[in-house]
Amino acid sequence: MKTCPSCGSENRAEASFCSSCGAAFGRVCPNGHAVPAQARFCDQCGAVLDSPATSAADGAAPRRDAPIAERRLVSVLFADLVGFTALSETRDAEETRDLLSRYFEVARTLIARYGGTVEKFIGDAVMAVWGTPVATEIDAERAVRAALDLVASIPELGSGLKARAGVLTGEAAVTIGAAGEGMVAGDLVNTASRIQTVAEPGSVLVGDVTRRTTREAIVYEDAGEHELKGKSERVALWRALRVVSGAGGALKSAGLEAPFVGRNHELKRIKDLFHSCAQDRRAHMVSVTGIAGIGKSRLAWEFYKYFDGIVDQVYWQRGRCLAYGEGVAYWALADMIRMRARIEEAEEPEAARRKLRATLREHLLDPEELAFVEPRLAHLLGLGDGAVGDREDLFAAWRLFFERLAGSAPTVLAFEDMQWADTSLLDFVEYLLEWSRDYPLYVITLARPELHEQRPGWGAGQRNFTALYLEPLSPESMDELLEGLVPGLPERLRGQILERAQGVPLYAVETVRMLLDRGLLTQEGSVYRPAGEIATLDVPETLHALIAARLDGLSAAERRVLQHAAVLGKTFTAPALAALSGTSGDDELRPMLSGLVRKEVLGVQSDP
Repeated sequence: MKTCPSCGSENRAEASFCSSCGAAFGRVCPNGHAVPAQARFCDQCGAVLDSPATSAADGAAPRRDAPIAERRLVSVLFADLVGFTALSETRDAEETRDLLSRYFEVARTLIARYGGTVEKFIGDAVMAVWGTPVATEIDAERAVRAALDLVASIPELGSGLKARAGVLTGEAAVTIGAAGEGMVAGDLVNTASRIQTVAEPGSVLVGDVTRRTTREAIVYEDAGEHELKGKSERVALWRALRVVSGAGGALKSAGLEAPFVGRNHELKRIKDLFHSCAQDRRAHMVSVTGIAGIGKSRLAWEFYKYFDGIVDQVYWQRGRCLAYGEGVAYWALADMIRMRARIEEAEEPEAARRKLRATLREHLLDPEELAFVEPRLAHLLGLGDGAVGDREDLFAAWRLFFERLAGSAPTVLAFEDMQWADTSLLDFVEYLLEWSRDYPLYVITLARPELHEQRPGWGAGQRNFTALYLEPLSPESMDELLEGLVPGLPERLRGQILERAQGVPLYAVETVRMLLDRGLLTQEGSVYRPAGEIATLDVPETLHALIAARLDGLSAAERRVLQHAAVLGKTFTAPALAALSGTSGDDELRPMLSGLVRKEVLGVQSDP
C-alpha cells in the first residue's frame, strides 16, 4: 500500500495519483505527465516546470489539508500565441524553447500583477483564473486588464509574434488548494478556451457577463455572435479595446476620450522603471518633456490607470505647478500633501489641521518624528503659526514624510507643468532623490521644453534618472487616433484635421470637439458625418489660451520674428525673413531661430 502525504489515504502500491484527493505520487508537469525529478521541461508537452523538488513518494513533501471543492464566481483567461507552431518549424529547438520561456515569464508576471493565478500552460497557451482562492469585486476587470496587457506585450518578444485572448466570467467548480492540478473545471473553462480560438490576432474577446461587469472601466465594441464548439446556440462576444478609468470606473472622464496611440513604448518604459523602483527599493525619476498638447498628461493618466488596477498597493500623489500668484513656490508639493490628507483648498484651518494630524499619525509612528514633521508640513500648507526653521529643516521634514509613505508602499510623486516650477521646488526634488535613494519613491515630472532653459541639465546629475522626450505622433498614429475618436470621417475632412494638428494629439481632439459642439459633425449610427460643407477649420477656442500662453513665454524679439514669419506663410527661408524684418541673418536672426526651434515653436524642414 502507498500512503498519500497530502491527505493520509491508503492507495494501491502501483498508483500514480491519490484516489481520495488526486495528489500526484512523484513529480508531474502542469498537464499531468510524469517527469524525472531534475527535469526543467516536460519531455511530452514542453511545459516549463518549477524548480526540482523531492517527490511526494519519497515522503519529503509537507503534509497539507485535502483540497476543498466548491462552486464560485470566477473569471477565466485563455491566451495563446498565434502561428507559433508554424514559427517553431523554422527555428532551432533551443531558440524555440527560449522564446516559450520568455513568453511564459511575461504571462506569469502580468497575471500575478493583476492578482490572477496561473492554472496551467498547455503548449503555447496559458490559462489563468481570478476569484479563487480569494475573491474581490474587480476580479473580472483585472482579468481583462491582464489580457489586454498580455496581448500588447507579445510583439516585443519577436518580430511577427502576436497573441489573442478570451475572458469569461461565471460559476465554475473550483478545487481550493489544487493550483496546477485542475483547480477550475466546468463548461465555463471550455467556453473560455473556445472564445480565445475565435479571437483575431492581437485582440481580446469577452463574454456578455464579463462586459457588463467591467464596462465602467473598459471600452468594448460588439464582436458579433459566434458558433463555438460544444455550444448549441451562438454566443455573443465583445472585443475589449482599452481601459478608460481607474479601478472600478474611478475618475472616468464624462467627455470624449481619444484612444491612446503612438506612445506604447514610452508607457511600457514608465511601467518597467516603476516596477524596478518598487522591487529594488531605489528612488527613480522620469522626466517627460514635450510641447503643449503633445500627450504628457495623457501618458501620466495611462500610467495611473495601470497601477490602480494591479493588486499591489501604490501611493499616488499629484501636484501642479502654477505660473503666477503668491506663495506658489511649493504649490505642487502642497497639492500632494492635501491630496494624501484629503484636505480641500478652501477647508477651514482647524479642520485641515485635524486631517493633517490624522494622516501623519497613520504614517509616522515615532513621536519625535511626528513632532518634527507636523509643524513643517503645516507651514507648507499655510496652517503654521510662524517660522519653523530654515530651508534645510523644511526639506528634511518633507523628505521624512515621503520616506515613511514609501516605507509602507511604493510612492509615486507626479509633478505637472514643471516648466513653471520655482527654483526652490526643483532643488527639493533633486534633494529628495539624493537623500532618499534607498526608498521606492518614483518621481515623474511633466514639463515643456522651457524647463531646460530655466534648469539646463535637469536631472542629469542624479543616480537614477530617465529622460523621455515626446515627439509629434506619426501620421499613422494620428490617423488611428481620429478613427478611434470619430470613425468614418470623410477623407477630405480627415486630411484637413491632420494637416492642422501636425502630429499634436490635443489639437486634433479639440478640433473634433469644436466641430461636434457647433453641430458641424453629427453621428450616424457608428460613424460621424459632416452636417454640411466645411471649407476651413477655425482654431478651437479651447486652444486660444494655450497658444497665447506659449507666445507670451517668448521674448519680445522672438515674438517679432514670429510675426514677420507669419507674413511669409507656413514655410519660409532665413534670408527672406531677414530681408522682411531688417535683421542680420547670421549675427542676430540665426540665434533667435535656433532658440525657437529648440522650444519647438518652429521646425526645420531642411538645413543645407
